[in-house]
Amino acid sequence: MVRRNFLQVLQEKNVNLKREYQRLYELFYIQKAPDMQGICYTLKDFCEGNFLNVPFRRTCLSLEDFDDTYNYHFEKIPHDFDLNYLLSFCEYTFNLSIWITPGNPLCVFGNAQQSQFYLQQVQNVMEMIGYTRAIQEGISIFVPKDRGAISVSEIVAPEISYKVLEYNHYTMKGDIARKRETLRILADQLEPRRVELAAINKELANNVFFMFNNMNIRHNNSTEGDKNYREVVAKMTQDELENWYDETYQLCLLAFLELDNVERTKKVAQLKASFGK
Repeated sequence: MVRRNFLQVLQEKNVNLKREYQRLYELFYIQKAPDMQGICYTLKDFCEGNFLNVPFRRTCLSLEDFDDTYNYHFEKIPHDFDLNYLLSFCEYTFNLSIWITPGNPLCVFGNAQQSQFYLQQVQNVMEMIGYTRAIQEGISIFVPKDRGAISVSEIVAPEISYKVLEYNHYTMKGDIARKRETLRILADQLEPRRVELAAINKELANNVFFMFNNMNIRHNNSTEGDKNYREVVAKMTQDELENWYDETYQLCLLAFLELDNVERTKKVAQLKASFGK
């Protein structure tokens, strides 16, 4: 039997989602750390103590109130455990724990070392399963790493970069209305550059704007009698329509990358020309 080195052993080991969840659960709900007076509390205790200073609490008056209002209840050994359960737990605990950080004036009770370790642990788990963090209005979510989506989020207007990443979030699956709204926002961003895109890739421009205008995204294509009615779209199942929305999203990513590549191409041309001088 050929011996595998330590790095090979680590690389070949599959991620055990349940085990990662149990580790995080223990760090948040069970393990204790001392406060400034030397009294030990769990990270959940610290989050409860700081809850009234958390900006996303809305009208909730305690962490228990928040959990009941938004139905956040996690078990040590969940009966129905899957990836979405892990993601929900990570987003919940991460957004609470991040307020217990060094130098945060809103933190009145906690152990910064404990919270920092936990936040890093969550991010390590997300990295292992191929997810990345996206932030909007101070709220963090975890979405699948899509190189195209990440690249586009870095080049579009800041106000829509979150939308580009959010499209891949697990809560978007099956939510036709939210996907439609995101595609409508992307369409509005591409519209002023439609001629420019057509000059670069005419077929792509034709396809992406065909989808915008005929797939119940920009116009009402599913109501009989409407001037924009399309029988094919009206007869589609929700699953079929969602699949086409996902294809349209990918076309949008490609369109933004094509537009961004224009300047890069010019720079390479200039470099190539300089070699001939």
